[in-house]
Amino acid sequence: MLKKPGVIFQIILFAIIIYLRYFNQTVEDILDRNPMIYALMAFLIFYLFIKLLSIVIIAYYARRNNKPFKKKDNVHFGIENIANILIAFGFIGFVLRLFGVDPFEIITSATIVAAAIALVTRDYIADFLSGIYLSFSNTFGIGDYVKLDNHKGRIIEIGMLKIKILNDDDDLVIMPNFKVYFNEIINYTRRDARIMSIDFQVGLKNVISIEELEKDLIRTLEGFSEYIMSKSYNLKVVEMKADHLEMKFQYKLKNIDPLLQREIRKKTMREVFNYISVRSQKREGNSTA
Repeated sequence: MLKKPGVIFQIILFAIIIYLRYFNQTVEDILDRNPMIYALMAFLIFYLFIKLLSIVIIAYYARRNNKPFKKKDNVHFGIENIANILIAFGFIGFVLRLFGVDPFEIITSATIVAAAIALVTRDYIADFLSGIYLSFSNTFGIGDYVKLDNHKGRIIEIGMLKIKILNDDDDLVIMPNFKVYFNEIINYTRRDARIMSIDFQVGLKNVISIEELEKDLIRTLEGFSEYIMSKSYNLKVVEMKADHLEMKFQYKLKNIDPLLQREIRKKTMREVFNYISVRSQKREGNSTA
């Protein structure tokens, strides 16, 4: 990882700037006469130090846990988020120095201003702190299939302020970290990843027998029988309402295959629709007769 051209370039650039800043008398004289260049060099040193430090920490974490460096997980995103916020503070300090303002003086003397800024940006701060917690927690990880609020999908990114979910319709759902933190979270991946569950509703008038509906669903998936464990099918009633049933159809795959899971889900939902349509037509035909 540390042999990548981009990382090597950053290390070389960092070494050159350190040499020019602290070991070259000519450059030091120039910096003393030009505060803008001095501020820029200080920011570059800080920026490169934080970037390289985050890379080293991520590399150490990946090596210690036998994980590929390129595959990002919660900790990876958490370290990147902390590095980005530190760099953002460093950039603010750089801008202040361009205007001849000492950032440390502001920190020590502008308590009221800081409180006002915190009040205005409290939502961003809450999202950021929630993101840090979620990044380092084991609640869910990148690639986990979860339910957050009313959205189901796979976690594809945990950012500083938002979490991105790819739902079953391939829609990208972006949720604030603060909302995720205070919402109920269901992580389906932490159970056996091969167990698939399909939730649906069916009207009471359209159900003659739960057993018959289960057999019809199983018969529909005969084309996938080589991928599904034969005794894993299970259709159950989750809740009974006044005019409909909330149902759950489960089965267990022999191997994990996201594309196959999606195809079976589509096939099952179409069968449920066909089942309801046929029952409705039969009921209308009997009433007409």
